[in-house]
Amino acid sequence: MNQDDVKFRFEVLEVMETEGGYRINVDVQVRWLKETVYHGPVHVEMNQIGIFPSPSDLALASPYKGVRGKLGAEIKRYIKIQRKFIPELAN
Repeated sequence: MNQDDVKFRFEVLEVMETEGGYRINVDVQVRWLKETVYHGPVHVEMNQIGIFPSPSDLALASPYKGVRGKLGAEIKRYIKIQRKFIPELAN
């Protein structure tokens, strides 16, 4: 699988405030060559130090290590852009 042929779509579903930060449920759609190969949630922890997607959720999204790495990086970038809105979305 060529990593350049993989596209991602994200949508924040739920944000919960925790002791050290936030737990964010992100709806993820992984498309490869115009075919959806995964559609489901990925849990993300966010605190003062950084943004941490769940490795087990990333593993469910793709069996390919390169795609999982790219997905994790793209989720971090997406949440970083949304960072200032996350407290407003918390339940």
